[in-house]
Amino acid sequence: MRIDGVVAGLASRFLGDDFDGDPDRRRLAGMVTGFGFLGIFFGLAYAAFYTAIGHYFGAQILGVSCTLLAFTPLVMRSTGSVALGGHLLSFVLALGLSALCLVEGGLYGHAIAWLAVVPLCALLLVGRRGAWLWCLVSLAAAGAVAVASMNEWHPPATYRPEWHSMISAVGYAGLIAFLFGLGLIFEAGRSRAHRALKDAMGKLESTNARLAHLNREKNEFLSIAAHDLNNPLTTIITSAELLRMGRPELVDAVAGNIYASGTRMRDLVRDLLDVNAIEEGLFSTKIETHDLREIARAAVDQNAQNAVTKGSSLRLDAPAEVLVRADRSAAIQVLDNLVSNALKYSPKASEIKVSVALEDGMGRVDVLDQGPGISEEDRKKLFRKFTRLSARPTGGESSNGLGLCIVKRLVETMRGSVECLSRPGEGATFVVRLPGKESA
Repeated sequence: MRIDGVVAGLASRFLGDDFDGDPDRRRLAGMVTGFGFLGIFFGLAYAAFYTAIGHYFGAQILGVSCTLLAFTPLVMRSTGSVALGGHLLSFVLALGLSALCLVEGGLYGHAIAWLAVVPLCALLLVGRRGAWLWCLVSLAAAGAVAVASMNEWHPPATYRPEWHSMISAVGYAGLIAFLFGLGLIFEAGRSRAHRALKDAMGKLESTNARLAHLNREKNEFLSIAAHDLNNPLTTIITSAELLRMGRPELVDAVAGNIYASGTRMRDLVRDLLDVNAIEEGLFSTKIETHDLREIARAAVDQNAQNAVTKGSSLRLDAPAEVLVRADRSAAIQVLDNLVSNALKYSPKASEIKVSVALEDGMGRVDVLDQGPGISEEDRKKLFRKFTRLSARPTGGESSNGLGLCIVKRLVETMRGSVECLSRPGEGATFVVRLPGKESA
């Protein structure tokens, strides 16, 4: 197990959620904690070694330093100040290493070389301005030892001379390992920050793509709304002008035009409101047990007059009871839309067949028309918003491109599915499946 992984894991668990608001601040807090844990690890290892060889003053200094290092992350967490934690850690390192210089021979001991870690830690934790301060402190401590040595005063080594080479070797080896450990912790923090930035950029890219998609939808909506509302509004205005002319023989025809145009406008507005409610999660369903035959019959009845007007026929094939778990109103709206579309895109005097059956524990409704069929390219975009297919209504009916989108969203809110089976020139069959009573 890597030391940077162990230290980073300890630092992350220690910090908890206290520094989650700012990723960079959390990264620095993690480094303060990680550097503190690393210092404690090395300090305790050296204290044990010093105790074993009888270098008790060195062991005591390291013990006190480890205690202070242990308090550094606690102070940072309690105050919420990363800068204070970084300065306190630099202070403990500078104080402990300077004290070691006094008991390990001053200029001739290894502790003076360790002072180099103080400005490095400060640079990584508190920035350049703070690092300058601790660089000057470290230079002052090392300079004082050098001046004392040049004046023929050498701090005594408080261990037996025969251990000097061993202590120096272990000290310099530890310095290399400690600096490498600092680098690993810094790199681990940098890597996490890079991954976080990459994730944020990915989310931003996804958000931008969604915003671009929504902007296109908005433009399509404005285009469709302007087009689909313009014609009925023009008809209503023209009809109003005819009524003002006071010609009684035109009243029935004009009233019919106004009614048809108003119905088109109402249907468009209703579809837009339905799509928005579903996408915003505001569409509530009341799931209960219903006979799918009755739901299909209600949808067929609602389209009976349209079938008569177009000279077509509607046939319902529902021989047995099929109980499903669904919202009755939503299910009727789904089938009404599919039956209406079947009539809209089928030629006059054709037959629309609606069949109901139980299949693998699911209620199944097939709406089969005799229209021109749907191409492979059209099927790929069939259930999207504002989709205009290559096939056009055969009786001049209007289409706003929202009906099938609403069908799919409503079916999915009831934990069902919808698909289209079609080949060009052979009509189309829309299949709706809803959870059966036993599978709910």
